[in-house]
Amino acid sequence: MPALGVLFLLAQIACAVHVVRTGRNYYWIYLVVFVPVIGMSVYFLAEILPELTRSRPARDAASGVARALNPGKGLRDATRRVAITPTTENKARLAVEYLATWQTEPAVALYREALTGVHETDPALMLGLARALFAQGDLAETQALLERLRQANPNVNSPEGHLIYTRSLELQGKVEPALREYAALIAYYPGQEARCRYAQLLAESGRPADARRLFEEVCQSIEYGPRHQRRDQREWYDIAKRQLAG
Repeated sequence: MPALGVLFLLAQIACAVHVVRTGRNYYWIYLVVFVPVIGMSVYFLAEILPELTRSRPARDAASGVARALNPGKGLRDATRRVAITPTTENKARLAVEYLATWQTEPAVALYREALTGVHETDPALMLGLARALFAQGDLAETQALLERLRQANPNVNSPEGHLIYTRSLELQGKVEPALREYAALIAYYPGQEARCRYAQLLAESGRPADARRLFEEVCQSIEYGPRHQRRDQREWYDIAKRQLAG
C-alpha cells in the first residue's frame, strides 16, 4: 500500500506539473489533488489524450515504432489491397507507403494513375503527387502542379502545399517570388518551420536585420509556448539559436 500511495502522489505531481507547463486552467490541479483517481482519469481523457492524438510528432513516433517492429508491413498491406481492389483510394494509400520508404518513382506513377477522370483535380491527390515530385527533385513540375491545384481548387487552403510550393521556388533560385510566398505563408503556417526558412532566405538575400527579427520571434515563440512545442520544434529552435549566436 505505501508503494501504491507513492505512485499516486507521483502521478498527481506529474499532472500538476503538466497543467502549469502547458498553461491549462489551474482548477485541474484542485481536481487532481482532492479527487485523485477520478481527477487524474478525467484530466488524461480530456486534456492529454486529445493532445497526443492530434500531435503529428506523436503520430509519427507511433508510426515509426510500428515500422521498426514490422518493417515493410504497411507497404505489403497496401500492395495487397491494390491487387485485390485497385481503387483510387487504395492507390493513394500505396503511394503514401512508397513515399514513406523514399521510393518516389512508384509513388509518382500511382498518383498519376489516380489523377484521372473525376479525380483529375482532386486536391488531396494533387498534393500527394506534389510531395512525391518534390522528394524526387522535380521542382519545376512541383511548382506547376501546385499552381494548377490552386486554380482548380481556389477554396482549398493547405499550409503544407504552400510550403512545398514556396520551397520549390526557392530551390529553383526564384528568390523574390519565394520571399513573397514566405511572407504570406508565415501568417498561418503551424509551427516554426516556415518562419525559420523565411529568415534563412532573408539572411541569404542580404537582409540580416529582417532575418534576425524573425529568428528572435522563432525562439521567443518556442521558449514562451507550451513545453511540448520546444520538443516538437527543436530543429527550428536550434537553427534559430545558432543564427542569432553567429
